[in-house]
Amino acid sequence: MTFTLIKTPIESELAWAEHGARRDILTRYATARTRSEATAVRWDAIAYDQNNPGASSLVAELDAYDRTAAA
Repeated sequence: MTFTLIKTPIESELAWAEHGARRDILTRYATARTRSEATAVRWDAIAYDQNNPGASSLVAELDAYDRTAAA
């Protein structure tokens, strides 16, 4: 009989993965060159929020970001 060790990520690894995903979406939104690019990233943020109901709203963070000041 062969056993395989199933490694589950520790809590800190999960937290860093979540942080990286959020940062990626925020960065892509901040650097979007067109309205359609920004809209596509916004859909990603909506999907993130739906898949992570316990996390703070990423869409709310995008709403708080002033894209006109960054352009």
